[in-house]
Amino acid sequence: MITFTPIADSDHPHFAKELFESAFPEEERPPFGRLKKRDSKYFHFLVATTEGDDEPIGILSYWEFPEFTYIEHFAIAEELRNQGLGKAVFLNFMSQQTNQVVLEVEPSHDEMSDHRIEFYASMGFVQNPQPYSQPSYYGDDTRIPMIIMSKLLLDDDEFNEVRQQIYSSVYNVKE
Repeated sequence: MITFTPIADSDHPHFAKELFESAFPEEERPPFGRLKKRDSKYFHFLVATTEGDDEPIGILSYWEFPEFTYIEHFAIAEELRNQGLGKAVFLNFMSQQTNQVVLEVEPSHDEMSDHRIEFYASMGFVQNPQPYSQPSYYGDDTRIPMIIMSKLLLDDDEFNEVRQQIYSSVYNVKE
């Protein structure tokens, strides 16, 4: 069984920081220290552990907006990957969601990006065809091409609403 604990209440903040910084390139994550300053009404950072022995296995950060949930970061400890734990953690989280769920992934360009897309597709997510780029966490004009995947396909109006909410709340960008 998987347990989720908010990082503020977790016995494993160092595990969470190390995994967060090792699993995501700097340009695809905010500075770890800045996470505490985010709007806790919407933003959540969880440490996934195995129930019973409380061993940390992964992290998941997400934003719970009124109309949808945005998964910002999800990672399993490198030494525990490819053992089905990612699927177990993800399905556990998804079983608690009643809204549309969206996330960003890199477009297919290597084996790792293909694996990520296939993983989320195997969880029932679909790629939305609308163009999307991730704004910079650092306030510059850098953009990273990404794909929005979602539990249900977004029409253009829904996609624009999702993008606008993510841009303004997560990246502090107005478009």
